[in-house]
Amino acid sequence: MKWISDLIDLIFPRHCLVCGEVLSRNEKDLCLDCLYKLPKVEKIHLDEIEKVFWGKFDVGKVKSYIYYRKNSPYNRLLHAMKYNNHPEVGTRLAIMAAESLMPSGFFDGIDAIVPLPLSKKKKRLRGYNQCDYIAEGLSQKTGIPVIKDCVAREKSNETQTHKNRGERWKNTEGIFTLANPELAEGKHILLIDDILTTGATLTNCAITIQQNCNCRISIFTLAYTYNLL
Repeated sequence: MKWISDLIDLIFPRHCLVCGEVLSRNEKDLCLDCLYKLPKVEKIHLDEIEKVFWGKFDVGKVKSYIYYRKNSPYNRLLHAMKYNNHPEVGTRLAIMAAESLMPSGFFDGIDAIVPLPLSKKKKRLRGYNQCDYIAEGLSQKTGIPVIKDCVAREKSNETQTHKNRGERWKNTEGIFTLANPELAEGKHILLIDDILTTGATLTNCAITIQQNCNCRISIFTLAYTYNLL
């Protein structure tokens, strides 16, 4: 009932994850002003994002939705999703991303969405895999099914946050296995991650998949670290 929601918002006001302003009943995560100013990836940088994967594996389409820039207040969205037990932020951002990308035909021909897996240890500590929630948001909007059991993460690599480009690549070598190749065989899959930096983790996962089955792989990430490195 509306009056119950209004009472809850009065007693426990929700705040914009970006600017901290109190949200109205119809606002989720972002106030309207911050939503309007959401730093979406510009067309001029789309080729730059695709080039991250050129020559590394047989890649199809590549897209990122928003920028992850150093000291940007919008980074709080991704931090809340990944570390502060608010994975639903990833779902809602992914729904907005799908709405933005569908008119371009980005999802045409894609058979399945595959979220990048976490190791069992990291998932147990965090309590969830944020990529599952991003994948769910895309699926809700596009109707494309999510496959979670296709690829497995065999070991928990160290965090990539403070590593340079070379260290990131070394840190992700050999960490994936294709658990159920029949789930990807002959399909065009969309591999999902939260933030694209060097592309090392996604590339190693994609190579593992393509070495063990015949499939096409496209990439979607919620954010792109433009000018961060």
